[in-house]
Amino acid sequence: MVLKTFELTQRLHIVAEPLTPESFAPYGGVISADHQISGVNTSQANYGTAIKLHKVAPVVNNYKIAPSGKEETANWNIFRCKAPTHLIKHGGSKSVYLSKVLERHPFTTQTFLPLGQDLHKISYLVIVAETDQSTKEKLPNPKKIRAFVCKGNQSVTYGAGIWHAPMVVIDETIPYLDFAVFIHENGVADEDCQECYFEPGNNVEYTTLGSPKL
Repeated sequence: MVLKTFELTQRLHIVAEPLTPESFAPYGGVISADHQISGVNTSQANYGTAIKLHKVAPVVNNYKIAPSGKEETANWNIFRCKAPTHLIKHGGSKSVYLSKVLERHPFTTQTFLPLGQDLHKISYLVIVAETDQSTKEKLPNPKKIRAFVCKGNQSVTYGAGIWHAPMVVIDETIPYLDFAVFIHENGVADEDCQECYFEPGNNVEYTTLGSPKL
């Protein structure tokens, strides 16, 4: 369900930053073992052949307060995503993605886990926005948008009700990138997903050269 189309008088120019658990904390969680191995509770597992990192990202299910009362299920889905080249412009070492849509899942977290991607390679872009608490519908704040570049061994969990862009693959050297996606859903469109559009959109600048520093 589309809640609003924002008619922008001036586009934001957003520079994407490296994804870390700390930088993304206001919007949800990050699964990034390279960052978290020394900062979360750990224990030995698999008879000494593995290290278990405990509770690295939130899992939230608030469908009990959804208006329809329809029962939800916990689902693993697969998103096979290709780079939206029609919305990307390249120039030198930098590229710009035109972001035109934000969505949210009002009652559930949503985790995107990239599959089979080079752990050192910058693979996808995450765009999030703060919620404007002054609006009745709790719309996104069109002036409070951030973006993050993510490596192939990093997973992102959007918090329940957090406004975010659809997944944006920026590795154009591959035909597609598969994500395993964990979410709760009850099949009621307005309770599972809500959207806002932005016209003519906002510019998100990023580079795929090198890797974000730890």
